[in-house]
Amino acid sequence: MAQLFHSSNGSNTLLTSRTYTLLILLLVCAHLCSPGFAENSKEIQAAEAALTARHSDEAVRKFTALANSGNPIAARRLGFIYSRGLGLPEDNEKARYWLQKAADAGDAEAMSELAFLFSAGLGGERDDRKATELFRQAASLDDDYAEFSMGLRCFWGSNTKQDYGQAFKYFQASAKHKRGDAECLLSHLYEEGLGVAKNPELAKHFRDLAKQHGCTTGEYQIGRTYLQGRGTPQNFVKAYYWLRKAADEGHEHAMNDIGMMYANGNGVTRDDKKALEWYLKAEKKGCPYAKFNLAERYRTGKGMPKNLTKARALYKESAQLGSQEAAEMLKRLESH
Repeated sequence: MAQLFHSSNGSNTLLTSRTYTLLILLLVCAHLCSPGFAENSKEIQAAEAALTARHSDEAVRKFTALANSGNPIAARRLGFIYSRGLGLPEDNEKARYWLQKAADAGDAEAMSELAFLFSAGLGGERDDRKATELFRQAASLDDDYAEFSMGLRCFWGSNTKQDYGQAFKYFQASAKHKRGDAECLLSHLYEEGLGVAKNPELAKHFRDLAKQHGCTTGEYQIGRTYLQGRGTPQNFVKAYYWLRKAADEGHEHAMNDIGMMYANGNGVTRDDKKALEWYLKAEKKGCPYAKFNLAERYRTGKGMPKNLTKARALYKESAQLGSQEAAEMLKRLESH
């Protein structure tokens, strides 16, 4: 479950008290059940107790001592503390360091979290090939988030061969862990006959399961397939349906895509006001592409007063979150 609680924008913020406590309790339960937990269990429990009590410095000292003695669980926990800002500001450089140690020791959850950092360019250079390699390794160790991520990469042909059959296998493996997003994509594959024979009954079965387990990312991915015509004819009506479902459930990238649909009049009546509203919603949630789209409007004065200062600030934020297009535009502006 490497990315279940990861910050949407990688900003250095502290969690609220209630969210922090819930997150710690869930992560503690996950780690208590981890393979190899018996090793140094009392020491791990003491460090977890300090973290739960919000004694972050003490927890870090305890975990660091254990990690330096070769305990991969402690190294993984340090990685999570820094990548998710558990009681401390996020520090993805430190997160990479400790997650790498745990991953080198064969820890699947650490591999999966580290893969996300590489894919998002958090804490260092973006490296999608390395991310794919780590996701593949973690998936081979039955990490459900890695299985889902590899399913998406095979589905889209992202840094690996495009293969619906292989995507089906990865989603199927992830769905065994009751990951709703994987169940949602399995439903889509069965409905469209991609990588597997069409089966309306199984499509409905997995769609119902996905609703029970939560499937916002799955809904967004299905919306993208219809928006781009990937594996099925382009269909803006279906794209809007799925993207709107995901957006209403808080998916920032779906919000941005809906904004673009209104801006371009794809499947909906062209409406720049509504496009701007959706961009603003997505930007507040940390979507780098929405930040780019808003920066473009500030730069050109489309739908809002021209403001190069705000445009530069948004391009910079977008670039920091991995948008290469924003980074290139920022360079162009700074050269003038």
